[in-house]
Amino acid sequence: MNSRAGSLTTTPADPSHPAEAAGPNGARAAGETGAADASANAHSHSREAGAHEAGAREGATPGRPGLGMFRPSSLRALLTGWLVWPLATLILASAVPTYYLALSAANSAYDSALLDPALAISNHVLVRDNAVSIDLPASALDALRIDARDRIFMQVRDSRGQMAPGSAALPAPPEDIPEGSHIFYDSKLNGEKIRVAALQVPHPAGPVLIQVAETFVKRETMVREMLVATLFSELLVAAAAVGLLWFGIGRGLAPLDRLRREIAARSPKDLRPLSVEDKPDEVQPMIAALNQLLNRLKAAIEGQQRFIANAAHQLRTPLAGLKTHAELARRQPSSVELRPLLEMIAGETGRTAHLVNQLLALARAEPEGSADSNDAPVNLLDVVSRAAQEWVPRAVAKDIDLGFELEDAWTMGEPMLMRELLANLIDNALAYTPASGTVTVRTLKRGHSSVLEVEDDGPGIAPEERARVFERFYRAQGTAGEGCGLGLAIVSEIAQRHGARVEILTAASGKGTLIRTSFGTVRPAPPDQDGEALEGRSPHKD
Repeated sequence: MNSRAGSLTTTPADPSHPAEAAGPNGARAAGETGAADASANAHSHSREAGAHEAGAREGATPGRPGLGMFRPSSLRALLTGWLVWPLATLILASAVPTYYLALSAANSAYDSALLDPALAISNHVLVRDNAVSIDLPASALDALRIDARDRIFMQVRDSRGQMAPGSAALPAPPEDIPEGSHIFYDSKLNGEKIRVAALQVPHPAGPVLIQVAETFVKRETMVREMLVATLFSELLVAAAAVGLLWFGIGRGLAPLDRLRREIAARSPKDLRPLSVEDKPDEVQPMIAALNQLLNRLKAAIEGQQRFIANAAHQLRTPLAGLKTHAELARRQPSSVELRPLLEMIAGETGRTAHLVNQLLALARAEPEGSADSNDAPVNLLDVVSRAAQEWVPRAVAKDIDLGFELEDAWTMGEPMLMRELLANLIDNALAYTPASGTVTVRTLKRGHSSVLEVEDDGPGIAPEERARVFERFYRAQGTAGEGCGLGLAIVSEIAQRHGARVEILTAASGKGTLIRTSFGTVRPAPPDQDGEALEGRSPHKD
């Protein structure tokens, strides 16, 4: 449907119309295109930055680093860390007794083999002419000294301290040894650690001390192997325990994850208390605190809504009455001096009423401004068609050609807010388009989006200003007109409320502004018996 103000003739929509042209009276992108969500992102980023800054202040104190830098990224990591460090400490501490146990086992295993040469030598000890000797051939003694890994030392000494030929100068036993007995002890020979087996053998000429020593190579190897095997087993058990604990903690934290998903799935309007059923006892106090917060937030929002309703009544009524009396006074005979004052009163009253209406619309458009959702299938064509009767007379009064190029474009939204968005876009275009200008309103479907466009041939918006015109009470420099800087802020809030995207482009003619709002598209709602679509039914998304 294509109609111009005053003619109301209907022609097919022009499919070749360049929708990529550029922009009306407000924008949010920098450069040639602007996205209305930039302002929302900027507010979001500022809130996040404030939260991070607050966290930094909370985690740090003057004179020492913040404690937050040592905090784990998750509760699971924290609990696992509390297990890993004690386990690692216990494993390291257990290495000390494990070493001594392994050393004792090595000594027990090799001491008996070390005593065998001493016992073999004891049967061949001779004492003649006050001289002690070993009655074994040299090859036999060499065979007793053979060892694949250690070096063997031998010493035979009588009670007078005389040593047999070939004996090594081994350290004396640390204690007296009864005849026929033996002991084992550690000592050093030439700075090297040795293990000594000492045997006291009775002899008619007096007791004879036989000592056989060896280095610690075999023993240390055995101790090292036993220590590594033990610690490796302990590490495997610890790793298995940590893995089971990690899995168990994950299962234990599953209720928290379900709670997180439940909260994340809620809309900003859903302030119902969270259920405590099937929740662990440790989580229920947190849920109770959250429910208290939700109740307080709900009460605050309801109080704000009551305030808005009361403000609307208290402000609109006297402003309407004041404007009516000012209009009546202007029609009465009056002095030349009084009439300009009445004109000023009437103008200021109209602007104040417009500001109040826009403030109330902005409060309704905010996502947290309502606790109930009234989303329903909406055809943008119907929204524009119903608004045409209201805006065409105003366009005619300003000598502006207001035209409509309409196609079916269905989306999900709140009809009242959709009408408010359109009203602000058209009001913005008419306010800044000069006489004999043109304003065109379009609805169309592009891909998976239902698009609403308002294009004018006014002065346009400079690219550097497009990032700021969606801010509240901001007006571009050098802008004429009597606006209060809230119209495009309301458009931004309503678009954000519906998950829509607003772009400001330059008009196809190269002059003026085109504001494009892209909504998600849905299939048309099924018609009722009268052929009209049923609002409120859940349509299928494309």
